[in-house]
Amino acid sequence: MTGVTRWRLAGAGLVVLGALAPMGAASWIAARYARLGATRIAQTTAAYLSVVTPPASGSSDYDLYRMLIEARSLSMLAGLAPRFEVYVRTTPLLHATDPSLEDDAFDDLRLRETTEWIGGAAVVPLKDRDGWDVIGAVAVPPEPLPTGIWLLVLGLAGILCLAMGAVAVSTVGQAPGEGSWRLALTAYLLTAGVLGGAAALHAHTAARVASERWLAETRLLILEATQRVPSGGGEPQALIKTLEPLVRAPGGGGGELEPADSAITGVVYEGSGATSRATVVARIGHGHYLSLSAIPWQSTDDGWLVLCVTLGAVGPVLLWILAWALRERARPRRLQETAAAWAFLAPATLHLMVFSFGPMVFALYLAAHRWTPGESVTSFVGLRNVTQILADPLVWRSLRNTLLFTLQVPVTMGLALAAALLLNRRSLIARLARTAMFLPYVSSVVAVALVWQWIYHPDFGVLNAVLARVGIKPVDWLGDPRTALAAVMVISIWVQVGYQMLVFLAGLQAIPRDCLDAATVDGASSWRRFWRVTFPLLRPVTLFVLVTGIISAVQTFTYVYVLTGGGPLHATDLIVYRIYRSAWEFLQFGAASAQAVLLFLALFGLTWIQLRLLGKRIEYV
Repeated sequence: MTGVTRWRLAGAGLVVLGALAPMGAASWIAARYARLGATRIAQTTAAYLSVVTPPASGSSDYDLYRMLIEARSLSMLAGLAPRFEVYVRTTPLLHATDPSLEDDAFDDLRLRETTEWIGGAAVVPLKDRDGWDVIGAVAVPPEPLPTGIWLLVLGLAGILCLAMGAVAVSTVGQAPGEGSWRLALTAYLLTAGVLGGAAALHAHTAARVASERWLAETRLLILEATQRVPSGGGEPQALIKTLEPLVRAPGGGGGELEPADSAITGVVYEGSGATSRATVVARIGHGHYLSLSAIPWQSTDDGWLVLCVTLGAVGPVLLWILAWALRERARPRRLQETAAAWAFLAPATLHLMVFSFGPMVFALYLAAHRWTPGESVTSFVGLRNVTQILADPLVWRSLRNTLLFTLQVPVTMGLALAAALLLNRRSLIARLARTAMFLPYVSSVVAVALVWQWIYHPDFGVLNAVLARVGIKPVDWLGDPRTALAAVMVISIWVQVGYQMLVFLAGLQAIPRDCLDAATVDGASSWRRFWRVTFPLLRPVTLFVLVTGIISAVQTFTYVYVLTGGGPLHATDLIVYRIYRSAWEFLQFGAASAQAVLLFLALFGLTWIQLRLLGKRIEYV
């Protein structure tokens, strides 16, 4: 067996693993929702028995004979799917041939009062009429969840992924430029993405089926309970308090019972985002209805989508690493150097993933959801956040203000370049001047803002005092909508000009002296030497300063936060400050994240255009 054959066999194993991982995850998620459904149905059944079973004569305990009758009639109820068992302490009540609960299991149930999984069934405690002690249990085994066509789609996607993976494995050992190596790997990656998506849809369907099954069976129990409780057939409000334990989940959550106007057929989904609800209606009497609404379980399964798609990409990524290792195997020194380089880069890469890429991915996630702090549900709303902010006039006002604010970048660059040309000397005065100009950039931004707030003060500010000496009336620089934005722009120029001056100075000192001497010998004046030699050679530096200056201007926040708060009349409401207010004042984190994503895309596009138009590479000779 040749070396390449062994590597291809290893690749085949990775392909099989990559196909089984998302399919196994989808099956595990479906089983998880089946277990969740069994748990909730067991809790509802236990609550139903405690509501409809009357007390024994002369006692506050349950009438066990009546409980047996109610349990048997419930087990024969059409539409109630699970085969459940009721235990009185450790003894089965419905099926005498079923095994009894172990004493230790019952003691744990009494102690913890939580769901236990015993013998493949969800066992929930059955409390006494006062709700103080556990006197038995209700056990419900999970049932398979029919996911319809998505199970077939998942199987076909798995077969297609294995086929494309086999084609990609057959090209392992080829150089990247040979044959169909890249094409085969790309096709395999796409089919793996389809498999991950199919697995996520299978899991989503399982969540929906389990949620709708619980709603439908709880509706049946509500209908049965209304015929047995003393207030059956009465007004809806009289029944809600009695029947509320059937829909309430231990530890919080569950469903809500409310009076309804009319009956609806099946499960109806209402609302969107954090207010998404699934509702069924039960007719409890002539003209009287109760609606049961709950958060659908599929609205909280976004994490499973990420998991399935990620697992789908495992196979192609591992196969690419295998093919890369095979190519580098012939060059052991380069392989060793690459491994060492990645070892050194690993801490920084991990830091970037956790503190940079992680928040970016989370912002993308929030941009497609509606979420506020304190809510446990982040429901998918698609592009609704984007359409909402695009229809907000204040967002467009902030974008206009931001665009005007960036006009100070060319002014700052011109002043910085002039200062760099003037201070490109080795004298002590030039060094002191460069240090003085750079100090505002390294100073505290809040301290700089407070100093300028004092300078701009309309009553005792330094600027108005100087203007008063030449006969100009005082101006409310930060309180007048006509001057507030310009005043903040002056502060930004004052802070940024020192930093940009140092960058230009470094570019000037990197220009070869021979080029300037040759221009001088040719008789070029100082202006022609600058325009024909110095400025063209400063093109990379100018591009860098322009791009970073625009990005810095767009991200301005502290000056607005400290000095104006976005006012007056939204005159200084820049886009980053608008994002901050949407998130932390209005608690609309989805809309704020959508604004942040759009800002990122705008900056990315603007930077790309600048690089395309101005980014001609200059090599010094």
